[in-house]
Amino acid sequence: MSDKKLTIGLPIALILGGSAFAFGVVPGVRDWVDRTVPWLGINGPRNVAQTPKAIGAEDVEAGQVPMAPKTMPYESTAIEQIEVNKPRFDVQYASGIEPLAAEPRSNNQDEPTAVSPFARTTQALPLPTLPAGGLNVPSSENGVMLITGAIVSFPDDITVSATAEGTILKLLVDDGTVIEAGKPMIEIDSRLAEKEVVVSEKELKAASLKADDDSNVKYSEAAMDVAMQDVEISKELIKSRAEGLMEGRKKELEFKKATLQVTVSTIEKERDRADVGVKTAKLEAARVQLELRRINAQRTGVVNQVVKRQFSYVRAGEPILNLTSMEKIRVAGTTNKLTESPHLLLNAPARVTIKYAEGKSETVDGTISYVSPKSDGPNQYKFHVDLPNRLTPDGQYLFRDGMVADIEVRTRSR
Repeated sequence: MSDKKLTIGLPIALILGGSAFAFGVVPGVRDWVDRTVPWLGINGPRNVAQTPKAIGAEDVEAGQVPMAPKTMPYESTAIEQIEVNKPRFDVQYASGIEPLAAEPRSNNQDEPTAVSPFARTTQALPLPTLPAGGLNVPSSENGVMLITGAIVSFPDDITVSATAEGTILKLLVDDGTVIEAGKPMIEIDSRLAEKEVVVSEKELKAASLKADDDSNVKYSEAAMDVAMQDVEISKELIKSRAEGLMEGRKKELEFKKATLQVTVSTIEKERDRADVGVKTAKLEAARVQLELRRINAQRTGVVNQVVKRQFSYVRAGEPILNLTSMEKIRVAGTTNKLTESPHLLLNAPARVTIKYAEGKSETVDGTISYVSPKSDGPNQYKFHVDLPNRLTPDGQYLFRDGMVADIEVRTRSR
């Protein structure tokens, strides 16, 4: 092939190839050709009724051609017509515009009749009704908010620790022991504490005897009376010149000394009484130290686990056992994207269904007693319902820690 043929043939091939591509791929080009030269049948065969005829000036003057609104910037193409007919599910509720209905077909037509893009209705649809629990919140059949996967626990679950340092001489309970409130459980070596109580009692007795002794005060008052009489007698003797002036001054000084001695005796008496209070407090402290070595059950419950055994040495604060009160249970859950204000949850009625075995459950009614002030996520708040435990016919408690429950909550009115 010569260079001349290549120079002429290459552009022609590119033009022909590009035109073929445009005709075959771009729908807008095919539509334009189909409207301009309808007898070519670019978009497939059409019957005579569908073939648009050429519109002349006389048709426009006669008013036989509907005019498009002035706001239409360009002629609607087939692509635009498809976009108009396609339902817009993503905006139909937000805009309030009804989606276009499917175009009816005639008996002798294979394709739907063209619909003007201005045939869309503008009738507003009613807003969808939200579920009672809010969006993304599962609801029960009666419309209340339903929280699944709540966990049962015992709020009165405590660790009993040593309250004083020493050796455990007596351990009166074991795992599974049911004990009543106030009953003794543990005794730590208290021999030294007992002796301190005895010493404190004797010191208090001695202080009390001393405080009750007012002989010093009485003697001081009597001495003051004698000194005062000496002063009076001395004044008479000085007037009769039977006694010198210096002797009279000495007697006045003795009277002042006796007066001050009364004050000192009174102060010592108050100090003895105060010492009685000190000895009393010391005795009470010794008794507290003795009581700290005798640990009783703070509440009725079941011994869950014993950590320290008899004759083990413990320091103050070291755990000895775990005591669980099963009389009251706590069912805790978390709201799932709450749509109401959290304050409407507090004291709201709650129906709790606890699954205590496979396929078995019990329902208890109560109220929400706590709503967390902090959220765990967007509109997610922890809350719990406190309920009394139930007894089985043989006297055992039915609900245990870790059971799963469902909570139905009907929020209070605003």
